[in-house]
Amino acid sequence: MTSLPRRLLPGLLPLALAALLAFAMPRAWAQDAFTVAVNDNDRPFGYTDERGELTGFNVDIARALCRALAAECRLVPTRFPDFVPGVADGRFDFAVANLLRTPERERVVDFTGRLWRSSSSFMGRPGAVPDLKPASLAGKTIGVQKGGVQERWVKETLGAQATVKTFDTIAERNAALLDGSVDLALGSTVGNFVFLNSPDGAWFEIIGDPVFDQGLGGDVAIPVAKGREALHQRLNAALAAILTDGTFSQINVKYFPISVY
Repeated sequence: MTSLPRRLLPGLLPLALAALLAFAMPRAWAQDAFTVAVNDNDRPFGYTDERGELTGFNVDIARALCRALAAECRLVPTRFPDFVPGVADGRFDFAVANLLRTPERERVVDFTGRLWRSSSSFMGRPGAVPDLKPASLAGKTIGVQKGGVQERWVKETLGAQATVKTFDTIAERNAALLDGSVDLALGSTVGNFVFLNSPDGAWFEIIGDPVFDQGLGGDVAIPVAKGREALHQRLNAALAAILTDGTFSQINVKYFPISVY
C-alpha cells in the first residue's frame, strides 16, 4: 500500500477527527434519548389541542427540561395510575405529571426537587353541603381521579359513609360533576380553579378551604426509578436551570394567573 506524503498529513488530521466525532455522536446522542410520560387529557396540564398537538403546562415543562438536559425526548401520553409503576419498571425514564411526593410513592421511586406546590379542595354546586365535616359528607357521592392521593384520603377518612367514584382522567371526573353522577369532586386546587374558570365550571364553586396537610398537599415532583442517580441529579440541575433562567415563569403565566411554584 502506498503511504501518504507527509505534507498531506496535517490537513487530513482534522478531517479524520471530524469523521471520528461524526461516528461517535449518534452513540452519545442515543444515551441522551429519554421516554417521558405526560398527561393528554387533563387541561391545562396536558392535553391534545384542536390541531391534534400535545400541549399544556406539564408538556411544556417536560420539553423545557429536555432542552436543559440537551436530550431528545419522546413524550408518551399516559393515564395517571400508570405514571409511578411505569417509571419504576423502566417503561418511562421519568414522568412530568401532577404527582405529589408521598411516603408511599417514595418507597417505589425517587423524586426530584419541587416542580410546584399543591393543595386539594372540594368543589360542587353552591349549597351542595353545609360544611366538610364527615357528617355532612355522609351519603354523598365524591368523584376523584383513580390513583390520586384524594382517592386514598376519601376512602380512609370517610370509609363507608360516602360513595367514592374513581375516574381515569380529570375530564371524566368533571363531566360526572356536570351530569350529576357525583355530588362533589375532590382534586388539585389549581386544577379545580381552571375548571371553575371555564364555561362549564360557572355552575360550581370551591367548597371549604384548600387542604395542605393530611397527605392532600405538598410538593409535586418528578419521579425517577430507584438506582438512576445520574439521571436524578441531571433532572434536578435541569429543573434549577429553568427556574433560574425564567423559563418556568414564562410557562407558568401562559397557563395560570398566579405562581404555582
